[in-house]
Amino acid sequence: MNFWQRLSRFGIGIVIGIALSLYFFGSRGCGSWLPSAQVRTSIVEGGVQFSSEVREAHPALTVSEVLSFVGSADVNFGESGPRDTPQWYLLEQEGEEPGTLKALEVVLRDTASVVRRVAFQD
Repeated sequence: MNFWQRLSRFGIGIVIGIALSLYFFGSRGCGSWLPSAQVRTSIVEGGVQFSSEVREAHPALTVSEVLSFVGSADVNFGESGPRDTPQWYLLEQEGEEPGTLKALEVVLRDTASVVRRVAFQD
């Protein structure tokens, strides 16, 4: 078997492998299995509640604002407590407009995700 035959069989194997991967995993996104996406999904699926401090300090803040922020924010694992009990995460996003959410601290509980700290863009 010469070089060109080996190269053609290798190429056929690569094409078959790519086709099978696309068939089995084509509907999944590449980033949905990353830790940041998993944390955001668990926050949204668990339901969102506000702590009493956040509710008193920011009465105009709504759950829909928090959910849209969670969907586009980045999880700061360095300043979060994923190994603490209960787990808590700091979500941050760079915003240009003053008054928009900048950071959110969420505690994952059994019943819901509790927002315990909020920071707004200056």
